Amino acid sequence: MSSSERPGVFDISDAEGVNDSERLLMRLCRKSFLSLWAHANLHTDQDMHNGKGSAKEFADVMVVFGDDIVIFSDKHITYQSETDTKVAWKRWYKRAVTSSAKQLYGAKSWLERFPHRVFLDSKCTRPLPVQIPDITKIRFHLVAVTRGSAEACAKHFSGSVGSHMIQTGVDHNAYAELPFTTGPLDSSKEFVHVFDEISLEVLMHEMSTIKDFVEYLGARRAFLLNPNTMITSAGEEQLIASYLMHTNENEHAFHPSTESAPHHISFDETLYPELLSRPEYREMHAQNEISEFWDALIEKFITVGDPTITDLGANQKNHETELALRLMASETRFMRRELSRHFFEMMELAKAGQYVRRARTLTTQQAPDLLYIFLACPKFAEQSYVDYRQYRSRLLLSYAQCAKLKFTGAKTIIALGFDHPLKDYQGGSEDVCVYIRDEYTEEERTEVERLRSALGIYADSSTPTESRSFQFPAADSLQLGTAVVVRQTASKRKQLKTKKSKNIQQKQARKANRKR
Repeated sequence: MSSSERPGVFDISDAEGVNDSERLLMRLCRKSFLSLWAHANLHTDQDMHNGKGSAKEFADVMVVFGDDIVIFSDKHITYQSETDTKVAWKRWYKRAVTSSAKQLYGAKSWLERFPHRVFLDSKCTRPLPVQIPDITKIRFHLVAVTRGSAEACAKHFSGSVGSHMIQTGVDHNAYAELPFTTGPLDSSKEFVHVFDEISLEVLMHEMSTIKDFVEYLGARRAFLLNPNTMITSAGEEQLIASYLMHTNENEHAFHPSTESAPHHISFDETLYPELLSRPEYREMHAQNEISEFWDALIEKFITVGDPTITDLGANQKNHETELALRLMASETRFMRRELSRHFFEMMELAKAGQYVRRARTLTTQQAPDLLYIFLACPKFAEQSYVDYRQYRSRLLLSYAQCAKLKFTGAKTIIALGFDHPLKDYQGGSEDVCVYIRDEYTEEERTEVERLRSALGIYADSSTPTESRSFQFPAADSLQLGTAVVVRQTASKRKQLKTKKSKNIQQKQARKANRKR
């Protein structure tokens, strides 16, 4: 992907929202979920016939990410502070919460019935740039963003920052009578997460990737719907704090593990301030800054470059590139931090060494079927940049093919190619290659082994090294992740001489083994 400015090949929505509230929501979504998967101001052709008529608004924002679909309804309703609290809250609740839920139920129903009749534009001519999954596989997450009551809420509850209290164990119709209190809505319909402006910003700050976000929503739904436990929380931020501070079998949990479910759990207003004061929390966010590289890399592939691999012998289609980018974006903030750290370590070693190719291969104990390869590739003096790109692209595919020999459990391999840090020319580019394969036949294994030997990569003498990192750097008891790393350098100047017939393996592998 060249760094020069040029339009990408994905048809990305440029809609920002029709008011300040929706624009803020879309900025938060694009920052966390990236532009390929977050779309604002979507429309349906429900009231159109033969291209004529008016399009109908579908949702304020929708995120389509694999089998997860998050639909947002955003309502900014002025709270009538001069009116009696019970009356003002009931009016506000009806216009903000009830109205949002109704819109969300309708959007979900439409998508279930007409998944291909949702468009980026009001003329209903631009379909979504990503595929809607099989309706039987979709995991819906409905989110009502209800703004306008924070100031009144802060005055109503002493010590509150303005986020609504959460209370379960009551009939959903009772919330309209309980000032500044929300909880699960109609149990006969899809669960709706109700967030105010305070809780939404805290949530998007702490769960700043689509993986973290939907995992939290799923855990939150299960927790609040537990019929055996009544939940009371002084605000969403208190739930978030408890979720971050507790783990159960290496997964976040809202409370410590117990033999039986508690009858009642109360989260007071001290939990989130306590979390903010912890040194390991501050260190986590400081270390997370490096992960912005991973976000920017994905977004650059989406918005700037041509996400096809040059002259691989098999074209990489947009949906295949979207799969690679989606897998990269499926990483948690913690894993993005670790991947970025390993990338920069590799580049520093390359910078301190000779002008030879250097690669680093990573996998984790949590996902041994997914493999990443980082490749810093030098450009030879006699090569034009176009020739260099073709060489590097073929080398990426070869690394991916050969990695399968070393890491037999890997099913999906994402190889990322970069200019060498010791380059003596201006500009640069990045390439991404996705290679999906279950097992090699004996004939294929022999062929790839010859390729590996000819290129001098993944030698028998190279041994994996294991490192362990923690989400909270100073707290080993919290969530952990383990990476297996292979450090590889190649000092031999070997041109890649791979016949296109060998690269047919990639096309065959995709056709035979694609499961997504």
